[in-house]
Amino acid sequence: MHKIPYLVLGLGALLFAVLALRRRLVLRRRGVAVQARCSSVQRPAEGGPARLTLRYPTPDGRTRTHLAGEGDCPAGTREGDAVEVLYDPRNPSRAETALAARRAPWRNYDLFGLMGVSLAIVLASVSAAAFG
Repeated sequence: MHKIPYLVLGLGALLFAVLALRRRLVLRRRGVAVQARCSSVQRPAEGGPARLTLRYPTPDGRTRTHLAGEGDCPAGTREGDAVEVLYDPRNPSRAETALAARRAPWRNYDLFGLMGVSLAIVLASVSAAAFG
């Protein structure tokens, strides 16, 4: 009786993780490289990594904006510096820095972890429904 919500939750989280991983890998495979300019660097008052605002042009003439973490940009990036960005030609608003997009697929441990937990929830709820 209470197993259905866990099954739905597990399947939803598993679907989310698979789609997010696919999105990351699509940029790696078909992303178009452009030079973006760092327009601002925001450092949190409490410390922690900075957030960089990157602006890049697309073939349709628009300038897009991408927020990147400090670890996704080359070390020492400041306002005015160029950073390589990959964007999806089918959806130019979807972008990542080249450094982040070309990271080894196994480095997506956050999504693989979510997939593992989701799969465990799904299998536990299915086995509980079948044997419980």
